[in-house]
Amino acid sequence: MIDSSTIAPMRTVKDIRRDNARSLATDGPAEFARAIESTTQQVNQTIGPNPTRNIGDLLARRIEAAYGKTIGWLDVDHTKPAFESEKSVDKAALIPQSESPKTDKVVAAKLTSPQRLRAALGPMNLSAETLAAVAKIGVDVSSQWLDGEGPEITLVQAVAIQNTYGVNAVWLTKGKGEAGVAVRFNDEFRPFPITNWKPIPVVGMAQLGDDGHWADLEYPVGHGDGYVDFPSRDPDAYALRCAGDSMRPRIRDGEYAIIEPGHPVEPGDDVLVRSKDGRVMIKTFLYQRAGRIHLISVNETHPPVIFEADEIDRMHFVVATARASMFRPGSAD
Repeated sequence: MIDSSTIAPMRTVKDIRRDNARSLATDGPAEFARAIESTTQQVNQTIGPNPTRNIGDLLARRIEAAYGKTIGWLDVDHTKPAFESEKSVDKAALIPQSESPKTDKVVAAKLTSPQRLRAALGPMNLSAETLAAVAKIGVDVSSQWLDGEGPEITLVQAVAIQNTYGVNAVWLTKGKGEAGVAVRFNDEFRPFPITNWKPIPVVGMAQLGDDGHWADLEYPVGHGDGYVDFPSRDPDAYALRCAGDSMRPRIRDGEYAIIEPGHPVEPGDDVLVRSKDGRVMIKTFLYQRAGRIHLISVNETHPPVIFEADEIDRMHFVVATARASMFRPGSAD
């Protein structure tokens, strides 16, 4: 009779995974945890002396990627003789022995880029022709890559592979980071729409020189001498036709300044200034000090302008300019 005590218990895939993972953790659980970007506690729970958790598929693939193993490596019973294990393992899915470093401690950074490509794309069973078309290389080179051999992969080639197969280009060329791509760049282009377009009434003119006396027409808000279409949230927004050259090239003669009186004014903003003596001009607000407001022109040939604060009737924020062709005659209603 056969002594049943001498028969070794059947080893499951879970047992094989655990034993093979332990064979990689030769530097201790802390180093193993660092390599697979996990914690020592989780490592002890899966491959420690008294494990309480199994190595699931996701964790298995992460371990294999960290140590440069092909997908399914953890499932192979390496304790069996070679002729037995080869019956259940597809040789084409394994990195050839000549490619594997002698030590079991194999991290992605120690592999060549063709070896990393083989580890990532091997399970896809790609043809050399397909890979060659994606990476814009010869079929002979792509065939070498699929075998884990050949020249190193350039960044341009790696990006092409990343865009098609989702393999991280940095991981592929440098062995750093994760093999998978966290963000894909082929998302549908969905720009944010520009809303709040409305007719902005043109209420007068502003002189861009320093000594002009252009008076706005004082139309009620919402009415004016024609209008300009422009997106604005300010219900009191209005437009002025500009004359002069002191703000060139920012504002050209004949263009329309879009004014938002409800917008706060900060140093460096373009502003519409209307003095109490009737002058209307557009300048850049420089600063206010000791009761005096300092304004400058973009065009340096025009000198700065200084007003006493009590000389200014209004100073409104200029949000943008519109070309003369955007003017529409008639009511803005």
